[in-house]
Amino acid sequence: MRYFVLAVFFCLLVQAGERARAEYTVIEVNFIMADKNRDLLISKPEYLLVALDTFNALDQNGNNQLDAEELGDLSEDAEFSDNDDDNNGALSVEEVIAEKLADFDAADINKDGALNVDEVTKFDTK
Repeated sequence: MRYFVLAVFFCLLVQAGERARAEYTVIEVNFIMADKNRDLLISKPEYLLVALDTFNALDQNGNNQLDAEELGDLSEDAEFSDNDDDNNGALSVEEVIAEKLADFDAADINKDGALNVDEVTKFDTK
């Protein structure tokens, strides 16, 4: 595990072209965790895997929908109502996937079909 952490650290260092730093942002850490094949890019399948893992973790009652109780304060966010296409007060896995695919396409600034850490950072901070 220690070697993996060191490898990720050096990969980020090389990609960023900057001196070593002790702290990484939440976005950078999430990027590292989502990059399953460790190629310093997030593919659509990797991006969707994170969304599905999160969906499954939040779906406490196992009904394949995320309702307001399961989402807590997030259910008050405009993105919740915008993505609830059938207006049933819950997000289905299909609605979440559609939203995540749209997010991926919007974040893929250079349109190469993959997200680098800069694209993810720009998308998440806007």
